Amino acid sequence: MKKFLIFLFMCLPMMAAAQTTLTPEQKLEQAQRQLEEAKAALEQAKANAAKAKAEAEARAKKEAEDKAKAKDIEKKIADMKAEAERLSREAAALSEAANKAETATAAPVTKAAATTTKTVSNTSSDAWVVPATPSTAAARANKNVSADSKANKDLYLQKGIIPEVNGQVVWTETFNVPGATADELYDKAFAYLTELTQGDNQLSGSKVALVNKGEHSIVATMREKLIFSSSFLSLDYTQFNYVLQATCRDGQATLTMNRLVYHYDVQGNVSDLSAEQWITDKYAVNKKQTRLLPVSGKFRRATVDRKNSIFEGFAQALK
Repeated sequence: MKKFLIFLFMCLPMMAAAQTTLTPEQKLEQAQRQLEEAKAALEQAKANAAKAKAEAEARAKKEAEDKAKAKDIEKKIADMKAEAERLSREAAALSEAANKAETATAAPVTKAAATTTKTVSNTSSDAWVVPATPSTAAARANKNVSADSKANKDLYLQKGIIPEVNGQVVWTETFNVPGATADELYDKAFAYLTELTQGDNQLSGSKVALVNKGEHSIVATMREKLIFSSSFLSLDYTQFNYVLQATCRDGQATLTMNRLVYHYDVQGNVSDLSAEQWITDKYAVNKKQTRLLPVSGKFRRATVDRKNSIFEGFAQALK
C-alpha cells in the first residue's frame, strides 16, 4: 500500500502536465478568440479616435463661429455708433436751426427790420432767417377740408390723377416766383413746412427732418391723421405717412410728395397699405373705369384732396 501511494504521488506532476497540454483544436480556438478580442479592441480604438476627432472638429467649428459672431457684433456696434454720431450731428444742426428760428420769431419785426433781414439773406448763405410774413397758407392747408366728392367725382377718376414714376406714386410740381432769390424761397419753404408739421392732426414723428442750406433743400417726414369722416359718435381716419421735399433755386421752388403709406386700424386690426398697391387705378377704380371702389376709393379721394391742399398752400406761401 505504501509503495502504491509513493507511485501515485510520483505520477501527479505528469498528470497535471498532461492536463495543461492543449490539443491543436483548442489552440486554434484560443487563437481565434485572441484575434476577435484584438479586432474588438481595434474597432473600439477607431471609434474612440473618430469620436475624439469629431469633438475636436466641433470645438474648432464652434470657436470659428464664435469668432465670426463676435466680429459681426463688433461691426454692428461700429455701424450703430457711426449712425448714432450721424443722427447726433443732424439733431444738433436741426436744433441750432430751430433755436435761430425761435430767436428770429421772438424779436419784434418792423418794416425796416424785415428789409434788413432780406438783405442779409441775399448776402450770406449760412444765415438762418425765418421770414416775418404770416404763415397762414400752412394753417389753411392743415384744416384738411375735403372737396365736395359729388361735385368732383370725375376729378378722382381722371387718368394720371395718381402719377407713378418708376412704379412709385410721386407728385412733383415746380412753382415759378420771378424775382425771388433761392435764399428767400428757401426761408419761405422752411417756414411753411415747419408750420405744416405742427397742425392739429399731426402725430409724433411729423417734423422737418433734414435741411441743406447750401443746396436750398428741405426734407419733412409727415405723420398725420387723414380723416375720411367725422361725427359726434365716430371718427374714421388712417395714419398717413409721407415725405415732402422742397428744393429752391432763383425764381423757382419745387415740391415733391412721395413714399405714401397708410396705417389703417379697423377694430384693432391694423393694415399697412402702400399708395402703389392701394390708391392707383389698378386697385381703387373698377374695371370699366367708371367709379371708385368703396374702401380704397375713399383713401384715393382723401389723398388727392390732402395733396391739393398742401401744394396750393405751398404756392401761396412762396408769394
